[in-house]
Amino acid sequence: MLGNLTGLHLVIIAGVPLVLVAVVVAAVVIGIRLSRKNAPRLATSPSNPTEQIQRLAQLRDEGILTHAEYEAKRAEVLNRN
Repeated sequence: MLGNLTGLHLVIIAGVPLVLVAVVVAAVVIGIRLSRKNAPRLATSPSNPTEQIQRLAQLRDEGILTHAEYEAKRAEVLNRN
């Protein structure tokens, strides 16, 4: 049966998996870029200490920071100013 395959058949048979891999890779890359675009910006913090503490409290209330992490960061903000 394989003896009846032409060069074009072999290109198609080999090319289909490559196209599928390319589509999957593209979908993963697009997903990563969208998730980064929609991710909250935690690195940028307000310059006002009161705003920083309010933001930390918000992160604690949302469950992103534990109470201990909140207290440590709060003390850090207060000691800086």
